[in-house]
Amino acid sequence: MSAEIYNALFDKKADHQGDQAWVAALAQMGRVHRAATDLANDEMMEGTWVYEEQEDIQQMRYAADDREEQRASYTGGVYQVDIALGASGFEATQVAGPAGASLKIDGQWVVLTPGETVSIPIDALLESVLLVDLAGQEVELRR
Repeated sequence: MSAEIYNALFDKKADHQGDQAWVAALAQMGRVHRAATDLANDEMMEGTWVYEEQEDIQQMRYAADDREEQRASYTGGVYQVDIALGASGFEATQVAGPAGASLKIDGQWVVLTPGETVSIPIDALLESVLLVDLAGQEVELRR
C-alpha cells in the first residue's frame, strides 16, 4: 500500500466508498486503540499508579505521631510506678519500693502490690501522682 493511499484512510474529508470505507473505519479504530495504549503506558511509566503492600499496623511508624502518650514511669524516693494505657483504661504497676503503698488519685485510693497491675481512675497521663506508703507518709511521684 502506498503512503498516499494509507494517509487517505485517515483523512476525514475523503469520501470512502465500499471496501475503502470499511478499511478506513478499521484504520481509525486501530489508531484510537494505539493512542489509548500509549497514554496508559505513559501514565504507568510516570508513576501515576503503584502497587502497595499494607504493613502490619503495629509495625508502622509515622514521622509525626499525634496520639496521646500511652505510658510513663513515675519516681520519687524509693518508689517507681509505671502507668500505661491498657485494654480497659490506664493501669499502674509498682516496679520498685516496699509493699503496702497506695496511690491517691482524685480522692480515690488505689492499692498497689509490687509487680501486679491495677486499674486507675484517670483519662490521661498526669505530670505527678501522690503515693502514700504503709506509714502514711506521702511521696510525690514525678515523671
